[in-house]
Amino acid sequence: MILRYFLSAISSFFLIYVPSGFAVEAPELSVRHTIAINAPSEKVWDIVSDFGGLHQWLIFIEDTKITLGKNRQQGAIRLLTRRNGTKIEERLVEYDPYNMTASYTYVQGQPLSSDYYSTMTVVELNDGQSQVEWKATFKRLHYWMDTPPAGKDDETLVKILNKVYSVGLQTMKEKIESGAL
Repeated sequence: MILRYFLSAISSFFLIYVPSGFAVEAPELSVRHTIAINAPSEKVWDIVSDFGGLHQWLIFIEDTKITLGKNRQQGAIRLLTRRNGTKIEERLVEYDPYNMTASYTYVQGQPLSSDYYSTMTVVELNDGQSQVEWKATFKRLHYWMDTPPAGKDDETLVKILNKVYSVGLQTMKEKIESGAL
């Protein structure tokens, strides 16, 4: 009986008292890139909105498959296979063809970040040009730690996603303007 009371008191102590080192919350991070493409917005939107076609222009992705729902429909899930063999599933959470915008988030797999939410938007410019904006908000995977493992820190994550987004948009531009897409 005394042991049970003692264990109860100790567990209550740990439930109430949480040292400040355990209450860490990583900051929300973001990346945002835009690029002008010499092509009509309808053509560019056709490429951007192809939720199952990311591998056609994002060189870091080996393959994309729609595994649930239909391409270009809110709620669709795609399975991405990265060039390094890792996989990630993403859900299309917003699809608005009228405003040429689509947003998606991670579902499961081996993510680069947590709380990831990304949006791509196409805007018509003058003289048959378009602008693509690709932006995201996210947190590092180890968001609960003051000091995340080496290579998993905020600065490294932002650097990686900045590279993915800038290289991806540049490759999309080159393929659309050359007629490859």
